[in-house]
Amino acid sequence: MSGGALRPVRSAFAGLDTIDFPVKGAEAVVVCCHGYGADAADLAPLAGQIPTRRTVRWVFPDAPDPLSSAPWSGGRQWFPIDEEALLRAQVLGTCRDFAGSRPPGIDAAAKSLRDLIAKTAPPSGKFLIGGFSQGSMVALEAALLQGPAASGVFILSGNLVDADGTAARAPARKATPFFQTHGEQDPMLGFDGAKKLEAALTAAGWNGRLRPFQGGHGIPPEALSALGEFIDSALED
Repeated sequence: MSGGALRPVRSAFAGLDTIDFPVKGAEAVVVCCHGYGADAADLAPLAGQIPTRRTVRWVFPDAPDPLSSAPWSGGRQWFPIDEEALLRAQVLGTCRDFAGSRPPGIDAAAKSLRDLIAKTAPPSGKFLIGGFSQGSMVALEAALLQGPAASGVFILSGNLVDADGTAARAPARKATPFFQTHGEQDPMLGFDGAKKLEAALTAAGWNGRLRPFQGGHGIPPEALSALGEFIDSALED
């Protein structure tokens, strides 16, 4: 059972505003990060849609920075991206590749997630972290930071960021379970980038696989039950 049956509350932890689903006797906290241009409310309904046998506390943080190109919109970003380059790629029918660079701002955002986890994890210290699109990228970065190891990482329509840095740091988290889905027709973050990420994590000794689906940049319904099963499995003793 997840915390989705309880009424969500707005809370702030470590400088991040969140939609929090507190629950008694939580075995772990599950931190779920929204995508570029969205906010915590975008994914918060997942707390009630992902079936789990385990009692978990869902926390959905707002990214720290307003969307630079439209601060009035309420959208937020974990780190800035070159929107003109993104638009050019869409016009040309290509996808941005983040594997060759380390985006400015991603380190600070990942550190803020680590601080949030320290404030919300139950006495067991167990946590899972993940997200959608840009949110999955920063979640993985947080999992790679020094500190307690994640019980699992979930990557919904994400891509490989900073291939060299990932290859250097991911082996220290060897055997971490990961859950990954990606649309084969994704026009925003290409399927090739998802395959590169799967290869990088498995080469580093992580346990998981890419689950492709027919579709674009989104979270298909079948991924929700599979993610619930992943959470249950990751929390088995």
